[in-house]
Amino acid sequence: MRDFNNYSSNQNQDAMDMLGSFAKKYEGASQGELISAIMSEAEKGRRNGTLTNADIERFAKMLAPMLNGEQRKQLDMIVKKLTER
Repeated sequence: MRDFNNYSSNQNQDAMDMLGSFAKKYEGASQGELISAIMSEAEKGRRNGTLTNADIERFAKMLAPMLNGEQRKQLDMIVKKLTER
């Protein structure tokens, strides 16, 4: 069980690191620009086989508690668009 906890913790840290670098890269961007960039990055990950629906949903669940109600709605919309493809 300890290995699973370390794996889960490492995944969360990787996701947070990715989110931090994404936030720095798009600091000052409009909401539309951010959504477009998220969609583009996700599509790239899906094409090269490094991003699954489960990955998208897991990341959204981790991110959702940090967002306000309107931001969660936007996140839900993005997740829905990405997982329907």
